[in-house]
Amino acid sequence: MKEAGAAPDMVQIGNEITSGILWPDGKTWGEGSGDFDKLAVLLKAGVQGVYDQIDPKYVKIMMHIDGGGDNSKSRWFFDQLAARGVPFDVIGLSYYPYWNGALADLQNNMNDISQRYNKDVVIAETAYAYTLQEADNEPNVFIASDAVEGCDVSVQGQAKFLKDLMKTIYSVPDERGLGFFYWEPAWIPVPGAGWISGGGDGWENQALFDFNGNALPSLNVFKENRPIIVKRN
Repeated sequence: MKEAGAAPDMVQIGNEITSGILWPDGKTWGEGSGDFDKLAVLLKAGVQGVYDQIDPKYVKIMMHIDGGGDNSKSRWFFDQLAARGVPFDVIGLSYYPYWNGALADLQNNMNDISQRYNKDVVIAETAYAYTLQEADNEPNVFIASDAVEGCDVSVQGQAKFLKDLMKTIYSVPDERGLGFFYWEPAWIPVPGAGWISGGGDGWENQALFDFNGNALPSLNVFKENRPIIVKRN
């Protein structure tokens, strides 16, 4: 990518690393864990690997955890990284409303941690359903009881959720809320495209395309957001 002139401007070290990486050495909890001291060594090595290829002036480092509405979890994790001098620029949070609390919880968490650690915040994963129909024999992850108050399970409800999420992100003080990544917008019910090889798709009703691959009107929400300016060091 670098040789092609397409080096990334942000690199995430691991995915939802609340429990650590490279178990057992990088595990953050439980019997046999390597604890945060070893995790910090691994994360620093990952960051250095990025910096070996891209000048730090031109790339941001993200650390991504789950539980976007859980402030105590965020403080627990990032206090540990800060205490060990792990370098990063952006806090990434996963936020699924049916798992991670109300948007008010997310707002409170983002407001707090952006100021506590002086970091920008990104919602690294999010999704919402546009239908309760199923396209295969794999049960959908999102079911009727997961609907958010004020956002029915429809294309319009999906769009409203995304608009409300954008408003929440852009309300973070000092423009610390950069935006969000939708996961997984194109996971339509193609045979064999499940969690495991040959498995079904339990996420198709949360995609941004219908079962036949046609773009949903909720995609237009992405045209309404403010321009994102990633601040350089």
